[in-house]
Amino acid sequence: MLTWNSYDVTRDCLLSLRKLDYPAYKIILVDNGSVDGSWQKLAQEFPEVRLIRNEKNLGFTGGNNVGMREALKNGTDYLLLLNNDTIVSPNFLSEMISVAETDKNIGMLNPKIYFLEPADKIWYAGGAYVRWKTFPVHFGGRQHDDGSYNETKNVSFVTGCALLVRAEAARKIGLLDETFFLSYEDVDWCARALEAGYKAMYVASSVIWHRDSYDTKKNIGSKRDFYIMRNAVLCARKHLAFYQLPFFVISMTVYIGHFTLQSLKHADYKRAAAIYRGLWNGCTTSFLENHTI
Repeated sequence: MLTWNSYDVTRDCLLSLRKLDYPAYKIILVDNGSVDGSWQKLAQEFPEVRLIRNEKNLGFTGGNNVGMREALKNGTDYLLLLNNDTIVSPNFLSEMISVAETDKNIGMLNPKIYFLEPADKIWYAGGAYVRWKTFPVHFGGRQHDDGSYNETKNVSFVTGCALLVRAEAARKIGLLDETFFLSYEDVDWCARALEAGYKAMYVASSVIWHRDSYDTKKNIGSKRDFYIMRNAVLCARKHLAFYQLPFFVISMTVYIGHFTLQSLKHADYKRAAAIYRGLWNGCTTSFLENHTI
């Protein structure tokens, strides 16, 4: 789990993790360069947690890779990436592990994720990544749960919000690509897992609640738009077949046009500028290829 200048939400998440019914787990909390004193308070309040302190913000990718390398060094069977702005049910981990143990080819798994408020509105109930489209799709997004998403099934997109990964799969495909820094790293990681022959699963019986990008919205503002646009292009460069490229360009053009009009309508020139900077950066950035273990 990453934390960055966010004592309250991280504390709430850690308190919910203390209630897990799964017996064999260890929490690694990576502080991503906080400057508000939050990491010291968390270290004191949660002595059972292994806290690693980064001197600077390494992004979602770099920060999580620090934690995962530590876990893999100690011989874990599974890795769980969990956003600090979540609250978990006591059995969410045991439910995902139970499904993972049924098939060694299952490499990545997600729970059902609700918004924190209202608590019955779905944030994620499985997902799909159609490579020529601009964005992955969350099934059930913003719908009140009527039971339609109670089936555990294969998916083509798993979110990094609460992502259980078989350690063997991580060793085979590598960790998060730090080129992305923030956003789309989960799209890329899942695509690499599927390309390597692993399955991705949505586990309906595993449930958590999410504040929805609390740290990102609080701390980086319009930079979020920059990274979403930049990384959508980077992901396309990495995974699209040549024949899919024209369809992606059409999809991206439609999105940019709509986003630009909305930003100008609300005189939000900063956000409009951010997506164009992201587009340029996504076309010109070189991949770091630094996701080895």
